[in-house]
Amino acid sequence: MEIQNKCLLSKWVVKLCNEDGMWQELLRNKYLTNRTLSGCKKKPTDSHFWKGLMNVKDIVLSYGTFKIGDGTQTRFWEDKWLGPITLKEKFPALFNIVRRKHDTVAQVCNSSHLNISFRRNLTGNNLRNWNKLLLLY
Repeated sequence: MEIQNKCLLSKWVVKLCNEDGMWQELLRNKYLTNRTLSGCKKKPTDSHFWKGLMNVKDIVLSYGTFKIGDGTQTRFWEDKWLGPITLKEKFPALFNIVRRKHDTVAQVCNSSHLNISFRRNLTGNNLRNWNKLLLLY
């Protein structure tokens, strides 16, 4: 029964990500507001259904990639949108020194240059990794 429940909840997560409807809009307005699904955490005050979705969402999202669209629902560093792994996993040293770790693709790519700032100057391997990231983009 537990496996079946996880499968059914996973189906709801996929529908929440990929479809538009009344219930999706209701959940997005109530729980997501200005956050991405992958950036949400469950809270004690959440409904039982939403807590169930939060329990399976990381597993579901780990098997998929994102279509960017306008970039407001895809996190630049923490979601799989530019290849089979996240930029956080591909460039961990850069992720460790970036100032805003949870920015969306829209926030980072809102101008002709990437809107990313680091806590220190990029030198050595960090500079090489930055140049590799720019080539991916």
